[in-house]
Formats: sequence, C-alpha cells, structure tokens
Amino acid sequence: MKTLTPEEVRACGVRTLGLDAEACDLLSIEAIAAALRRVAGFLCPCPQRTLVQAVVEPLDDIISDRWQFSEAVEDTLEAMMTYGDLLEEFEVAAVERSHRSSLIYAAPPSFIRRKSGVVFIIGIAPDRSSAAPERLERRIDYLNHIRRLFPENGEDLRAELKQFGLSELSVDAWLKQVPPLESASEYLKRISSKFRPSQGVIDRLTILNPAKPVFHYRRRWEEAKNNTGRFVARRPQAYGNDLWCYVELMQGQVVKFLDFPLENSGLRGCDEAWRLQLAIDAERGEPQRFRVRQESRCNIVEFYSPLPIWALRRWDIMGEPTRTTSALFAYRFQDNEVSEETEFMRRRLWLEQVL
Repeated sequence: MKTLTPEEVRACGVRTLGLDAEACDLLSIEAIAAALRRVAGFLCPCPQRTLVQAVVEPLDDIISDRWQFSEAVEDTLEAMMTYGDLLEEFEVAAVERSHRSSLIYAAPPSFIRRKSGVVFIIGIAPDRSSAAPERLERRIDYLNHIRRLFPENGEDLRAELKQFGLSELSVDAWLKQVPPLESASEYLKRISSKFRPSQGVIDRLTILNPAKPVFHYRRRWEEAKNNTGRFVARRPQAYGNDLWCYVELMQGQVVKFLDFPLENSGLRGCDEAWRLQLAIDAERGEPQRFRVRQESRCNIVEFYSPLPIWALRRWDIMGEPTRTTSALFAYRFQDNEVSEETEFMRRRLWLEQVL
C-alpha cells in the first residue's frame, strides 16, 4: 500500500480520464470537461447541479478553493451544453409548463467536419471516454471543452467515424438556430408584445439591473426590491434550476411577465434572456462590449457577458476558445476571419467594440 501525494493523485486522475498527465492538470478545463463527460455517461438524465456535485465532491481534499473550482465546473458545463455534448430539455411529464424542471441529457456521439478536413467530436459514449476508435482517440486534440481531430495525409476521417457509429452533422444544421437579422428595437418590440399580466406575487425574484456596468455581468444581478421598469429576471421554483423570465415591475411588484424559453423556439431560456439583455443594453445607449487584442497572426476577442448558444457554436468552429484573465471568456480568430466575425457581433448581437 502506497500513500500518494496530491500531485500524484492529480496525475492519476488525468490518466484515468484518458488525457495526458504531462499536458494538463486535473483541475484544468480539459480535465473538468472530461470528468463531466464521464459522470454524464453514468448519471444523465439528471439536474445540472447533480453533474456539478459529482465532479466537485470527490476532489474536496485536493482543491484549495471549493467555490472557485465549483464555478469553473459550472462554466465548463455551460460551455459543453452550448457546444452540444450535453442537452438541456424540460421534463415532458409535467402538466403545467410553468412547473416543469429541466434535465440534462447526454447527446449521442456525432461529429462535424469542416472544409479543411478538421473534425469536431460531439456527444458522449456512456461506457468510455470517447466513441472514436482507440487509434483515433489517442490523436484527439483537447482544447478547453472542445475535441478535435486533424486528418493525416490521405486519411478519410469521415468514413472511419461513420463506420464506428458516429453520426455526421452538417455545419448548417448545427448552426440552424441563428435568429433572423433585426434591430435591437424591433426585437424588443416583438418580445414585449408577448407579455401577459401577472397572476400573483413572485417571491425571491432576482433581476439583471441594466443600470449597472456591462463589464461586470455577475455584479449586475440583484434581488428585486422597489424597482420599476422591465428586466431580465430569474424566479425560483420548487424543484430544479431557477426559471428565466422577462418582467415588468412597478415598485417591486410584478405587473407583467413572460417565461423563457418561448414556446417552440428551440432555444434554452438563458439564451433568449441573454439576447434580450443585449437588446435592452443597446437601446439604453450602453451596449455590451467586446475587445480585440492583436497577437502574432491572430486576434483575441474578449467578451464580458454570456452570449446565446448560436453565437458560441459558430465561434467554437470558426475560431478557437482561449483563456483570459481580463474578461469572462475569449476566442482566437485568424487575421483573415476577424473582420467578418466582428461584423457578426455588431449586427446580430448589437455589441460594441472598445479599445
């Protein structure tokens, strides 16, 4: 019997997840994503918090800051849901829509192939770290929550992955939820027309206060008190995560509200709420911001607030997620692509670039 040091435990954990212990640490985003895929294979369908706890609790003795690590796990889980490894769906057994709780499901193994031949692997194999054959599994490039395969000369990755049961998704099908082009004011008018009168008091309501600086997303949230106006909000329910909604308040009392997601929208509640907040900020003359930093032969674009799934999916394959300490998240784009993507940010998300 041998006593392992915390460093040895971390290295052992990384190898168990099918990763290179020389290349990443057990607390890295790559390892967190691999751990989430592993526990999702056993536990899904389940609530989001169940997956987070299944990753955090076994590591209690080797993490120095549980709160910070839990936040990293939650952020990684959110990124994996955006990417398509995990799917959030409402329970179909609930009779009333307002009382439905959401569950996380493991997406079936599939892949997306770019024109360059690069393949992005999506989904979870319940009984192993990857659905790809062992020969290809050793070549997977792990970048944060993303898994990529680069073809070798003369290699047909598409045919081999299909042979092993992975389904191919076209880029267009994967990005099909991009909403129609419209101005922030048009979008706000359309969403506001769906308001309905409040049917009672909503306790413990939290709102995203647009008057607070757009550079600090988490600090913009506060408990609703004597506020008046229209706000993106979250309201608690007996079971499951808080529900996203849009509310009109009069001295802290809800007079109108709208639950997200909208019927038949195909989007998650958070995606619709985040897009709505983008429109609200743009109409107030304080649009949310992004910053572009030049590096050798590429550009780093930094964002300060969460964005809808359809934008992040586009950048997961058009760009490359990268680490940042000065923003909420960031993507790396090649010089010949950054102008098109920044235009997409301005027109589709009503973002403003800052120097």
